[in-house]
Amino acid sequence: MDYEDLLILIDRLDQSTLSYLDYQTDSHHVLLAKEMPESKNKAESVLSLPQKESEERLDQLKEKETKQTDQREQKATEVPEDEAELVLSPMIGVAYLQANPDEDAYVELGDRVEQGETVCIIEAMKIMNEIQAPVSGIVTEILIENEAVVEFNQALIRIKVE
Repeated sequence: MDYEDLLILIDRLDQSTLSYLDYQTDSHHVLLAKEMPESKNKAESVLSLPQKESEERLDQLKEKETKQTDQREQKATEVPEDEAELVLSPMIGVAYLQANPDEDAYVELGDRVEQGETVCIIEAMKIMNEIQAPVSGIVTEILIENEAVVEFNQALIRIKVE
């Protein structure tokens, strides 16, 4: 890997919504992280740190995010599964709970949504895909963080059917 390749990786990370990048080949291992605009203290730049220290810091950041997600899920309203519908991700991508950083979220806990109403956006290959509520009801649980990378068929939001 030459200097130009490294600059390209840094630029791609900077332009993306990802908070870190772990790139490895047979001969090179590059670990990059950046501060995210909405959460200034969440990530640290680890480019200049030794590999072991960089990995430890990234592990700490991942653990902190996992704890925050667990705490949010514990606070969610309990609804029997037969009365709730999950909004599932139809693709792999980055999920956004609001259209722009300056705007309110599409939905919040306790909001009433109508079938077909946009509840979030998933960015895949630079295309913004609106994700719609499959049923009308009350949002009882938001299972993802804003700007989280989501997998195909991952549960995003739980809606109590009305």
